[in-house]
Amino acid sequence: MRTKSEERRQHMVATAAEVFLQRGYEATSMAEICSRVGGSKATLYGYFKSKEELFLSVMKMLAEERMSHAYARLVPGGDIAASLQAFAENYLQVILGPDLMAMRGIIVGELVRAGAAQQFYDAGPRQGWNKVAAYLEAEMAAGRLRQADGWVAAMHLLSLIQAEYQQTFLIGVVSEDDLTLLQERVARGVEVFMAWYGV
Repeated sequence: MRTKSEERRQHMVATAAEVFLQRGYEATSMAEICSRVGGSKATLYGYFKSKEELFLSVMKMLAEERMSHAYARLVPGGDIAASLQAFAENYLQVILGPDLMAMRGIIVGELVRAGAAQQFYDAGPRQGWNKVAAYLEAEMAAGRLRQADGWVAAMHLLSLIQAEYQQTFLIGVVSEDDLTLLQERVARGVEVFMAWYGV
């Protein structure tokens, strides 16, 4: 059960997410977030020391909210290719969605310059990718996948499922046609992965 303090913090993060998505990182001020949340700036700064810290919390919230369904597909012991397909479709739908694409632009444009990219990586993507590595390692230990470094295998999988989007994704261009082809594009990536790592 969440305390009132936790609920207030969650409300601040959710409100900040709306503002960052509407205005971008640079144009968003702690004062504006505070006015939308209600209360004093001192209260907001009591929860978050800086705009960077608040933005990192927003990214963590979005990742946990939206990626939870994707990572939930990775249960060892089932049909590996089907699990990877279900995971990858969910994963790509999230990262190719307009909210995450907008946030990615903020990360590249602002957090790298501010030196906060490592903090973002540690708080978000790295934790999720560790779940992928752990799943693959469990299947390797069971003899259902070829023995390899789990982290490297996870990076290969993520690269393969994104392969047909990678170049346009880098410049923030994803069309509706791209999304309708997602299932078959993912299937090709999973097929290549299983051709190497399958036993």
